[in-house]
Amino acid sequence: MSAEELGQRNYTKNGEKFGEYEFYNIGATTIKTLREYKIIPNKSYEGVLSKKPDGLVVDRNGDNVSVILVIENKDISEFNTPEKKDKAIQQCVHDYCKPLGAKIGIVTDGEEFLWINPQKEDADYERIHREDGYDLVAEFRWSNENEISQSIDLLKKVLDDVSSTNSRLIKEVLQNPARLADRVWQTIWLASGENPDACLATFVEIFTFKYLSDLGVLVNNNLGTPISFYDVLDKERDKSLRFYENQVRSHIKELFPSSEEDGTSVINGMILDPEVLEHNLLFYKILKEFEAFGQLKAIDPEFKSRLYENFLKKSISQKNWGQFFTPRNIVKAIVEMSEIEKLGNGSKVHDPAAGVGGFVLEPIVSKRNTDFYFDANKLVSKLDYSGFDRDKKTVILAKANILLHLNELLRLNPNKTQEFAKMFNNIFKSKHTSVLGTLSTTPLEEYDLIMTNIPFVMTGTSKIKEFIKDNGILRQYYPINATGVEGLFLEHIVKSLKKNRKAYVIVPDGILNRSTDSKLRRFILDNCFLEAVISLPENAFYTTPKKTYILVLKKKEDRTVVQTDPVYSYLILNTGETLDSKRFEWDNDLPEMVRFYKYFKADKSNFECPNLQTKVWSIDKFHPDTHWSVDRWWPEEEKIELGLLEKKSLTTLNDFSDSLEEERQLLKADIEKLKEMEIGSPQPKATVTISLNDPNYFSLFIGKRVLKRDIFNISSGTIPIYSANVHEPFGSLNTSNISDFNNDFVLWGIDGNFDFNVIKRNTSFATTDHCGCIRIINNDIDAEYMYYYLNWIKTAQGLDRQLRASLRNMKKVELKFPVMVDEEGNPKILELKSPDGSSTGDFVYELDLTTQQEIAEHYRTFHEVRDSIRTRISNLTINDIPPLSF
Repeated sequence: MSAEELGQRNYTKNGEKFGEYEFYNIGATTIKTLREYKIIPNKSYEGVLSKKPDGLVVDRNGDNVSVILVIENKDISEFNTPEKKDKAIQQCVHDYCKPLGAKIGIVTDGEEFLWINPQKEDADYERIHREDGYDLVAEFRWSNENEISQSIDLLKKVLDDVSSTNSRLIKEVLQNPARLADRVWQTIWLASGENPDACLATFVEIFTFKYLSDLGVLVNNNLGTPISFYDVLDKERDKSLRFYENQVRSHIKELFPSSEEDGTSVINGMILDPEVLEHNLLFYKILKEFEAFGQLKAIDPEFKSRLYENFLKKSISQKNWGQFFTPRNIVKAIVEMSEIEKLGNGSKVHDPAAGVGGFVLEPIVSKRNTDFYFDANKLVSKLDYSGFDRDKKTVILAKANILLHLNELLRLNPNKTQEFAKMFNNIFKSKHTSVLGTLSTTPLEEYDLIMTNIPFVMTGTSKIKEFIKDNGILRQYYPINATGVEGLFLEHIVKSLKKNRKAYVIVPDGILNRSTDSKLRRFILDNCFLEAVISLPENAFYTTPKKTYILVLKKKEDRTVVQTDPVYSYLILNTGETLDSKRFEWDNDLPEMVRFYKYFKADKSNFECPNLQTKVWSIDKFHPDTHWSVDRWWPEEEKIELGLLEKKSLTTLNDFSDSLEEERQLLKADIEKLKEMEIGSPQPKATVTISLNDPNYFSLFIGKRVLKRDIFNISSGTIPIYSANVHEPFGSLNTSNISDFNNDFVLWGIDGNFDFNVIKRNTSFATTDHCGCIRIINNDIDAEYMYYYLNWIKTAQGLDRQLRASLRNMKKVELKFPVMVDEEGNPKILELKSPDGSSTGDFVYELDLTTQQEIAEHYRTFHEVRDSIRTRISNLTINDIPPLSF
């Protein structure tokens, strides 16, 4: 039977062509037979000769045969719990991957694809992860030419990145024009005085123009006039904007017609006036900025998703409507939770508060990258995506955003732009014609999946409720009378969701806490099964410190059914970025939360919490008249262990009195030490002022841009790398941007708190472009003296978070140094010699190194005394006494 299958499938000489490899879609052929036909390496295969792999990808080029990939197919009944999946993986690894020497394994039930690394040197295997840390579950199919091409591309990527020491895909180097956007936006704002919204819209339009030109979409207009980016750039400076307005802009609008329903297109926000000379000159200057940046073909999708939150955080319209745009890490987590990849063709996916389209577009990047395709010259999608928003500008941005996500499809079909416009206009719709926005619509059981971050504001809610009250249809649709706009949105979501379908909704704490919203919580329990409540940290959103949660709701088929299943909960502490204004990459709890959530869904009654951050609560705890803020339900001792609370230090009155007496004695000793310091305070005989820009004493430079993948994919780096935080390395590398460590260095943080740190000579380190370096060339300069002096004068120089401590600004800094003097009290001067002893013609001061060291020691001693007092007092003030017993 084994050889018979090979004959039937015409595999006896070669498999199916699969790129540079051969593919064998089998299942009835033993390993013994595969060896006989030289499809696999000629080895003994002891104990597995009778095993029958379901699929193989084999490299039979050259003299050596090697197995690239093993595919193990399972029935759904064998793949519907975490335990069964683990068993299937173990079978694939031990029966096939390891005996055959396969580099990769895939276990699948036809819907879910688990990618395995069987090469892992310190384990049997490891699940392969995407670049963002989530499990790789991308489809691997071969039924048509398009699927084969995509599967080959993915397999090549996995083979390039996965090894015996790494199971995570490496992020490709994508362009992120964030700094370009920052410069251009500020240029427009300073020149025009317009509000941030309008300035950003102008940037997006120019960006889209350059982007479409780079993709080859803009070549000639209908009159035959060349209109590419470089054609516009070739015009005279004072006529460039006029040419763009008359010849290019109108053509873009023809290529991508505006929506007849709301008037939005991929461009619609230029505030520069072609009749104003200065605006023409400004436009030309902006084009030169884009030219210097280079091609815009491979753009990081995160760039567009962060545009609004980065540049419009102070926009009045944003504050009024509560547009707190969702960080992409949270969007990714919700998309992962939704298992959108399992939805059937034609399913409707919706975001009623879409903003720039994150929840609609993220699946295209990470889960369903084959959804959009051309069928008989018509652009179609497997799923029916839609996103509404009240803000017209964000809808325009969302349409420009989807251009980035479909760039390859657009590049291959540059003459079908109107098809793209139809799709964009159908997906993203502005509801700006009503003060209610999306709330003016009344869908019933329409959507298969809803993912959204609903607006949460209180101001203006009364006015919205008045409109609803005056409209009979809306009054009937919104009977709950929830407290804020967020309550109305939640009501809208539940009603628009199909039965047995799910909604993943980010909500503010008010919905879960307010006694006035108990009716809304009752409405949720009556109409939905509450599947999960995920606690997000404060400051998770860039523009607000508001406490938020992710609600997972499943619409009931029958409202009379009472929920008995427990509710999954997770306490997110880290979202993959710091929760301050800088948003540096940081630890991320979200992938783990998603993984445990999927385990919970598979077996709710038997799920065991694997760590302190995970909890499962009885549904009885979620009473509509009590709060649902699950983070408040964590035991105090667990919050202390997680670092959310400080442990209370209990003492008695007698012990506390003894501690105070001990502190009094220590303070007395500190006072004596300070008095001694005052008497012996070092005094230089003379000082000279030296600029940090003087090359005879210093060499200043900043580090190089370091990509996140360079940090997190090197597990054995030996060289610490410093960024804005100059005290703590944020990672390690195997190479440095610095080659010579024979001098002392003083580091400064460029974008943080403008702190300093000393790195002694012969100590290897590296720096990013957020960290500046002062190399001390003159051996008579003490690095610690500089450290204390720079800390003392930094406030006087005015360099902080607002006024950037750039390389240019730092070169303006001048420091005073003790200097040796001659018999007449004048500073001594030394002539610099070249390595061969000849004169260089340059002179430097003979600095007083000993006095510098004494001054540094003086400051160091004071700081030690001060810091010791601070630590002791802090330890005293955390004490408390236990409650009285009655």
